[in-house]
Amino acid sequence: MNPTSPQARWLHLLLLPLAVIWLLPTLILINGALRRSTDSIVALGPSTLTIDNVIAVWRETPLPQLFLNSAIVTVGSVLIVVIVASLAGFGLVHYRFRGSGLVMIMLLSGIMLAPSAIIVPEYELMVRFRLLNTYGALIGPYSALGIAVSILLFRNAFASLPRELAESAQIDGASSFAIYRNVYLPLASTTTVTIVILQGLAAWNDYIFALLFMTDPGKQTVQLAFIAFQGQYFSSLPKQFAVMAMVTVPVVIVFIALQRAFVSGLTAGALR
Repeated sequence: MNPTSPQARWLHLLLLPLAVIWLLPTLILINGALRRSTDSIVALGPSTLTIDNVIAVWRETPLPQLFLNSAIVTVGSVLIVVIVASLAGFGLVHYRFRGSGLVMIMLLSGIMLAPSAIIVPEYELMVRFRLLNTYGALIGPYSALGIAVSILLFRNAFASLPRELAESAQIDGASSFAIYRNVYLPLASTTTVTIVILQGLAAWNDYIFALLFMTDPGKQTVQLAFIAFQGQYFSSLPKQFAVMAMVTVPVVIVFIALQRAFVSGLTAGALR
């Protein structure tokens, strides 16, 4: 649809109320975090806005350490998923072998696996391998749960590329890994961005695995910040809002900034 056509304009007009409804909780959260007192949380005027709550929370709590823990876990799982899934997707497209369809089905069976269904065996594994309260306790499950759908996205993106590109590179003497690194992966950059967003959001926003596997306050992630600081800020609702805003807003900003690449990556390989 042409974005300048009358149909597109009417569609955007109809979607505007939905966008406002979607943004309203975030706006209320930010407004509450920037108010001086509980009584002014619902106020709309700028006269009582302040960043004192944000500064106080950052100084009075170990929130910087929680951000660091989440960053380490998120970056670690994203790197593993991108590397493993892109190599697997390249192998399924570049190498034609008997049973490749069965291999693909086995890999994609992980999509049907609900995270809540493996909590008990996951916890037993962490106890057995003494991984509780380590970054590996979160990086491993996050990576395993994200690899299946990432393989599907990479496989579809690589399959949409002309096979002549790989054949030309082979004639020039390029190895399979060189073709993957210099030909396929750069052309699938939007898919890579999509997977980075999906996996990053899943790892950053996870609550249940972090709650079970990270009982050491020094290794907890930002999603546990509200519970960790609820008692400390029980009588200060604006500071509770500040904690939630500092955890939520950066993720929203990153997603909005990369949303075009996200949509392009999801549709890569849909049309050939």
